[in-house]
Amino acid sequence: MPHAFEEWGGGQMFARLRLGAALCSVLILGSSPVLAQEPLPEFELPDVISPGRRPQQVATSPAYVTAIPGEELRRMGFVTLGDALTFLAEVSVRTAGNGLGGLQQASIRGSTPQQVLVLIDGVPLNATAQFGVNLATITLADVERVEVLRGPYSAIHGNFAVIQVVTHRRPGRLAYGSYGTNDTAVGALRVGGALGGMVYGFSSESTGTSGYRPNADATRWTGSGRFTFERVAGGTLTLGIHRTTGESGVPGSTDFPSLVDRLADGRTVLSLEWTRGTPDGSRTQLRIWSLDDRLHFSSPGFDSDSSGTASGAEWQRVVRVNTGGVFTWGASWQQASFASQSAFSSFQASSTTTAGYAQYDLLIGPRTSVGVGLRSETDSIYGARVDPRAGFVHFLTQSLRLRGGVGHTSRPPTFGELFFPLCSNPNLKPEEAWVADLGVEVVVRPGLLGRVNGFYTDAHNLIVGGCNPLNVGSARVAGFSAEMVGRLGDRWAIMGNLTRSDGLDRTTGLSLLRLPPLQANLILRYLVGGGATLSVLANYVSERPDFDFSTFPATRVTLPPYTTVGLRVEKAIGDLTLRAGVDNLLDERYEPLKGFPAPGRTYFIQVGGTF
Repeated sequence: MPHAFEEWGGGQMFARLRLGAALCSVLILGSSPVLAQEPLPEFELPDVISPGRRPQQVATSPAYVTAIPGEELRRMGFVTLGDALTFLAEVSVRTAGNGLGGLQQASIRGSTPQQVLVLIDGVPLNATAQFGVNLATITLADVERVEVLRGPYSAIHGNFAVIQVVTHRRPGRLAYGSYGTNDTAVGALRVGGALGGMVYGFSSESTGTSGYRPNADATRWTGSGRFTFERVAGGTLTLGIHRTTGESGVPGSTDFPSLVDRLADGRTVLSLEWTRGTPDGSRTQLRIWSLDDRLHFSSPGFDSDSSGTASGAEWQRVVRVNTGGVFTWGASWQQASFASQSAFSSFQASSTTTAGYAQYDLLIGPRTSVGVGLRSETDSIYGARVDPRAGFVHFLTQSLRLRGGVGHTSRPPTFGELFFPLCSNPNLKPEEAWVADLGVEVVVRPGLLGRVNGFYTDAHNLIVGGCNPLNVGSARVAGFSAEMVGRLGDRWAIMGNLTRSDGLDRTTGLSLLRLPPLQANLILRYLVGGGATLSVLANYVSERPDFDFSTFPATRVTLPPYTTVGLRVEKAIGDLTLRAGVDNLLDERYEPLKGFPAPGRTYFIQVGGTF
């Protein structure tokens, strides 16, 4: 893929900007003779999609976005998306029950889970989610990449942060299976190929566990299909379907345990995408999608059913401007409805949302790119909102660059917050915030990148209170992160980070709940040779405030810090790969959230390969 600076210019402009292309190659692709024979896969990819919903290079995007290859997540033994995101900078996964059957939600730079937009192939799962998207329902067998957009720059999206899951788009054949502690098993198969002018791919994944607590058993099946047709109206047409269903026990907290509560869910994502590009790099895209989400909870004497449906369409145009810039604009439409029914209450609601956006990225001199954007959105319930964004990237030298951005973000109220019987407020407005970040990135050595980034969020109109919620909350989050990603030498690779956060709830004057002031993560890999690697995984979370709901009223408590260590061993034998791992090696006993203990030491073994 051409470097972004190369795409924007030609002739003399290209010659002036060679340092940008050289830096992008050094960041990720630097290698040694030893690694050329036995490569260490990349922890991060050099190109991203999420900031502009188009391919572009990380090095020249003003957005702070991390792209992780799906293969890297699978080789680490992660089963769910929530497991995988635990090791990223500026991300905190709030976990009530680990892995399958649990509840895993992302907080990015101190956000609430509802403020994080989660997409599968461009389809917004938040359209029907009431409490934020449960990342434990997204397994990894068919994931090609995961992108986490944690900065304020992109005007294409209006939320505080974005997690984009991209499923496999290239044909291939892969099968693997794993088995571990608590009868946790995964079996996955992916096949694909070409037939005439069509490229196709299918995948199926079954997972299950008996659970590490009573009534914590869970099963899940995920299947997907993708069909791509070339030369359709001068472009490429892709039809995708993604279906997942799950059933699990709900053990409850240690204060309110349950041996009988059950949960069943199902989600179907359909998308039809047409894309046409031109030789000058311009691009037109049209996407039509639908989403169906179901949830059933049962307990003695009580049942509840929730269902959400949504459909939408988006048109986008990307134009390369003669001055060396990129102009992106588009419009989208979304209709969503939600219904909830139980023995005690029921409600249903629907809304229609239309949006338009424009974003202009341009070069200012040979070393600087800047971008400005605006998103305008109108909803049939809560009215209009406008989110402006701006950002820049400046190359100080071939190995050192500055990146920064500022923007306004918002999070619309959910149907539950608006219309749940006797515990809602139909006059709620979107939560809003001004956010900013500024950081420096340096090439420490070929193939090794260091980052230091500062961020600040000033939020207002936050929705607080249970019955009835109001737009009266205000908060601020300030912090910084330091990262090191890449190759330490011929045989060593690292992904390490530290995040320091200071969050204040201005309404109460207290620290924000469930936001750790300090987090540190490390994945260190060593190439043993002969197709074998050894990896160490470590995760530290400092003490953090939470609520203890075993008392009435609930009391504020401080959860103690914890550290976990894991090991991975991998051996390639022809087309077959053997992997084994242990998590929580030191058998640490801790609670990620009050009343929800994490599992102790666990093991797994995985066998897979291509065919």
